[in-house]
Amino acid sequence: MSDGLEVLRDIGAQTIHNETHISREYVQAIIHETFDGLQSVQFMGFVSILERDYKVDLSELKAKAKIHFQDENEKLEKSEQIFVSPIKKTSYTKLYMFLGIVLFLSFMYVSSIAPELGQLNDIKIEKKLKNTGILPMVEEKAVVVAKVDSNETNTSIAGVVEKKVSEAIDANTTFKDISTKTILQESISEGRSLKILPKRKIWAGYINIETNQKYQKVFREEFALDITKNWLLLFGTGTVKLEVNGENVKFTSDQNMRFKYIDGVFTKITVTEFKSLNKGRKW
Repeated sequence: MSDGLEVLRDIGAQTIHNETHISREYVQAIIHETFDGLQSVQFMGFVSILERDYKVDLSELKAKAKIHFQDENEKLEKSEQIFVSPIKKTSYTKLYMFLGIVLFLSFMYVSSIAPELGQLNDIKIEKKLKNTGILPMVEEKAVVVAKVDSNETNTSIAGVVEKKVSEAIDANTTFKDISTKTILQESISEGRSLKILPKRKIWAGYINIETNQKYQKVFREEFALDITKNWLLLFGTGTVKLEVNGENVKFTSDQNMRFKYIDGVFTKITVTEFKSLNKGRKW
């Protein structure tokens, strides 16, 4: 990451917006190296303004953007290639006709003898079952009852598992499988929530801690994250409002804000802790 970007991030998107009148969303996109939603000329123009006004070097960012927009143009050109030159093929019409006739005759022969073979096979199976004393199964109703070890799972979760299975049996439902893992996840997740509640359009970055998969989103509507996963969250300057486990919380800062959500616990963290959880990266 270039030193110029670090300088701009320390200044903050809101301050840059106020001083340059560049849209706050575009500033957020630039300082977080998000090229989607911007055109090449537009992006380069904004970057030039930032270099001029804040005396920073953003050549590394411009190089990355150039590669990105070249790739996008190549994808667009490929998608617009409608006409394809025909490939001259050797005619195999006579061979195909001969093979088609052979396959048709083979199908007719097999169809004519299949019922007789099926009846003979059924008679053999029935005789074999009678000789072994095994009756054929008319209807299979398999209900797998989930068991919870009391040494590993608390009593409340065990009660929920037992209740869910009992309800299914009472409803006279036919099961092939009941996933104990799924029932336990649903029980543990009850009462948890993690939602972002913006009052206006904001940018948010969020990272799955287990997979290190990064996501980013610009939105103005309520946005809920999967509470069965552990997350790192990054917001720009200003105010952010969230719903955490059913309670509304609000944070305001003139610097970027970072949080973690691990095992249902939501905490505001420092840049150092964020980097330690994100393999040494600020984003």
